[in-house]
Amino acid sequence: MPPSPTSSAPAFEELLAEHLDALYRTALRLCRGHAADAEDLLQDTALRAFEAAGTLRDPGAARSWIFTILSRTHLNRVRSQRRRAETTETELEGAAFEEALAAWIPAVTPLDLLERRQLSERIARAVDGLPAELRTVVVLTDIEGFRQREVAVMLELPEGTIASRLFRARLQLRAALVPPVEHAGQHRRTR
Repeated sequence: MPPSPTSSAPAFEELLAEHLDALYRTALRLCRGHAADAEDLLQDTALRAFEAAGTLRDPGAARSWIFTILSRTHLNRVRSQRRRAETTETELEGAAFEEALAAWIPAVTPLDLLERRQLSERIARAVDGLPAELRTVVVLTDIEGFRQREVAVMLELPEGTIASRLFRARLQLRAALVPPVEHAGQHRRTR
């Protein structure tokens, strides 16, 4: 049952406003850079959080609580898409992707910006290439800074499962992010 508009709506609006940027960034990452999907995910999260606002007992746990709702909503959507066997993913247009990356990276010098942008693109592609279960754990722990124990509670999984998924995800990310220059340099030395 939704909270009373006169009592908790302003408190909920403050909570949402305080975490909105981080929630959107996380939604965008979970949705592999697809802005429309991230916006839909964020909207569903806000609606579910508003409807469940009365269940938040500890205001100090509000950040974890709302990210839990975001994560579970995302994973439920992924599971639903798998069941329907739909392929609805589309490529994010280059300009929109560049705008999203520019918002994440402060510009220092043009060269620094270029290098950071290239690295960010490689990292985003590597994270996007992870299966949803691994990507969710990486985003929540390594990007949003939640502890493994908190993520285990959020996703209702054993802490060991979270640690295992995080280990596998990091291995896959390392393999995907090995600079191609190293391979070329090794190849030249063997000639």
